[in-house]
Amino acid sequence: MQSFTAIAGLTLTLLTLTTPLKAQIGGSTISSTNQNRVATLQKQLTNRLRATRTDQRAYINHIAKLVKQGRVERSLVVALERYALRRSPGYPFPFFERAMKYECGRRGVSLPPVKQFANTRSRGPN
Repeated sequence: MQSFTAIAGLTLTLLTLTTPLKAQIGGSTISSTNQNRVATLQKQLTNRLRATRTDQRAYINHIAKLVKQGRVERSLVVALERYALRRSPGYPFPFFERAMKYECGRRGVSLPPVKQFANTRSRGPN
């Protein structure tokens, strides 16, 4: 009797797993084609490097612009991000900044320190 109850319970469980439920509330079935699920380099660096201050975000924005201009390779930036995360998972930003300064210097690209971005304010249209 116990084996019959166990088999019946297992069968019922399998049926509920394979049968679509009509009463569940799901997400929208209309998918947007212009919805980008891949994070931009700037968002990825900001989140993973834990850039919380305004000057750090401005620095990352500058790095993303250098990549867009083709002056720094994206693969280098991602590799240095991973390096910084390995060095200090809790607060990797300082390691990323130092490594970027070193590698950009080797490649002849001028990279200002984060401190410079602290005093730089964006100006509105004149």
